[in-house]
This record gives sequence, structure tokens and C-alpha cells, in this order.
Amino acid sequence: MLDSLTAATAAIRTIDLYGAVKRDPFQFYVDHADQPPFTIMVEGHPQLVCTRLADSRAVLEDYTRFSSVKQPYPGTQGFYYFNSMPSVTDSDPPVHTRRRRLLSPALSPRKLAAIEVSVDRQVDALLDEIGSMASSFDAVADFAMPLALKTLLGEVCDIPVADWPIFTDLMAAQRQVFNQLAGDSASEAAYRAAWARAWDYCAATIAARRAVPTDDLVSNMLAAQERGGELTAEELFATLVILYSAGIGGLVNTPAWTLWRLGRHPDQLAKLQATPELVVGAITESLRMEPSSYASLRYATGDFEFAGARVTAGMPVHTMSAGGNFDPAEYPDPLRFDISRPTDWRRLSSFGHGVHHCIGNGLARMVARIAVGKAVARLPGLRLDRPDFVPEITGVLKQRAPVSIPMRHG
Repeated sequence: MLDSLTAATAAIRTIDLYGAVKRDPFQFYVDHADQPPFTIMVEGHPQLVCTRLADSRAVLEDYTRFSSVKQPYPGTQGFYYFNSMPSVTDSDPPVHTRRRRLLSPALSPRKLAAIEVSVDRQVDALLDEIGSMASSFDAVADFAMPLALKTLLGEVCDIPVADWPIFTDLMAAQRQVFNQLAGDSASEAAYRAAWARAWDYCAATIAARRAVPTDDLVSNMLAAQERGGELTAEELFATLVILYSAGIGGLVNTPAWTLWRLGRHPDQLAKLQATPELVVGAITESLRMEPSSYASLRYATGDFEFAGARVTAGMPVHTMSAGGNFDPAEYPDPLRFDISRPTDWRRLSSFGHGVHHCIGNGLARMVARIAVGKAVARLPGLRLDRPDFVPEITGVLKQRAPVSIPMRHG
């Protein structure tokens, strides 16, 4: 086996990938859009970083050489979100295929059609509340977050409102612990307690639905899976936790980032107000620049050469979710926010690629389209509280989420 400290022949760079770059990544994306992979050193061990679209796609497509299964490699502790549970995100085919099938009842065409009607009502109700406020509101706390919770926890997952804090607390605890690439977190005890609480809740729900099935998510997942084979409690729990906690991010971030971008660019906001059908373009352009997913991590399954770099078995490989979205050859003037840009969202790298392409992307785009379209139409004085406002960033390592976006209306 190649020596782990000399294996990566790609250029070694001192880049704070999940700190300074994550807070303000845009020039980094442009500068590296056509660059080959490079190496960062974490705890004295090399990790490969891919920013070119072709390289990222090659990594995400080839699960035989780049595995999603977490490895005990130094300097990647911050990616161990799910306590080694058998989750769909941390597995490869054919196991991944079976686990991904568990998500189908939550996102079936029948379910999404019903959810769209509900989202339409929820957005109107939230905008009624915002309209009754004094002129300021927070696009995250007052709009995107409650909409995401009502949609995901209430409509998709059929969780009673009284139980929502179990999963919002888990999400908050994950963000506190898994926001750095390496090292121990002082918040780990709170995370373990939140995890145990969610486990107990899911285990009790699974047992209750096995005994008395209903038409809720867990019953439908159990029925669908057990027709095709035995389902372990750990697999179902891991799937539910991913839906409950990881799924909220995209539903919050896409409408929130879009409203922020429109607030930063009043000319584009005015264009959307004049031509409401451009809302799809606004969502797509926001997804190009501000995907909810910041990065993905894979582990090399052997010693080989990739895009000019030598990698060794177990070596982490990072792919940047928005890297290819800032390639000037593909998107001229990539730092410009332009809702008329003729972009096919399916060509973006925002929702991942390959077998792990985000299964909830249709739900996220639908929620954002309704939320942003109605907000722009019903709040004619919509604007940022400060025209130059830049949000603080939060989220686990692979997410890039705004903490708060103060806005005004009327």
C-alpha cells in the first residue's frame, strides 16, 4: 500500500474548506471550476478535494472506487452524523438501492400531489401572519422554517405537532457537533441525548404501527418494505431520522436563499414582480449559487490514480456541490444572479449526482416555487432590512444554511 502521507500527488493546499471557504465560497468556486483535484491535510493525513464538475461526477458515479460507507479515517469525524447507523446516505448499491426504496412512500406522486395543495394553504396562512406584523420579518424563522416543519414533519412524516421538538432538537444538536471536520465537540453529550430521544420515539412508533397499521408514513414504509423482505428496526430508524432531520435543510434553505438573493438584487426582484412566471428561473438560479448541500464525502476503496492524483484505500474524497455551477464556460459571468439565465436545473450539481442524487429534490423545488412566488406577489414592498446584509452560515458540514434573513415588507 502506498504511504498515506505521500500518496496524494495532487498539489497540497492550505485551505479552510469547511470554515472560511464555506462562509464565502463564491470566488473559490470560480477560481477552481476548471482546476484539477488538490489535497488538504487534516490531522496529518491527506484528503482529496474535487471542484471540477467532471471530476465530481466521476467520483459520485463510481461507487466501486469511491464508497459512501463511512471509514475510520483521521480528520473526518465531522461527517459521522448518524452514529454508524445503516442509513441510505452511508451505503452503496445493492444495499443502498433497497434502503432508498424505503423513501418511496414518503415521496410518491399521490403524496406529493396532496402535499402541494397543503403547501399552498400553508404559505397563504404564513403570509397572512407576516402581513399582520409590523413591517419586518425573518425569512428563515418566520417563513421558511415553519413552512418546512409543517410540510416535512406534518405532511410528509405524519408526526403530531407536539412531537416535532424531538426532531428539531436533534437537528440543532447535530449542527452543534458536526460543524467541524475534525476534533471533539463540547456539545457531544447533548447530541447523544437528542439522538436517544429520537431513537426511543421511532422505536415506539414502529412497534405501534406494526401492531395497528394506519395510513401514515411509517405504516406505508413497513408495508412496502416487508413485501420485499425483512426490515430491521435500525434501517427504518435511520431512514426516518434522515427524513426528519436532514430533509428539513433543503426545504428551509431553498426559499430562504432565493429571497435573500432577490433582496440583494432589486432589479431581479422587480423583474420577477413584473413577470411572475420567472419564479422557476429564480429558484433555479438560486439553486445554482446557493445549494443546500455544500459538499459530499466519499472514501477510496483502493490504491489508484484519479485525475492526476494518487489516492490510497480509505482516503477521503470531497466533492463540492456547487463547484460545477460556477464554471464560466458553462455559466457566463457566474457570479451574477440572473433569474432569466437559461439553466436546466437537471444540469446543476446542486442535488448531487449518481445513485445518491437527492430523492427529495422535487419536493424542495415545489415548496420553494410556491413560497417565493406567493411572497413576491403578496408582499409588494419586499426587501432586505439592510441592502448589504450577508447571513451567518450554519448547518452540519455538508450543509450551507442561513441562520437568519431579516426582511421588510409594505
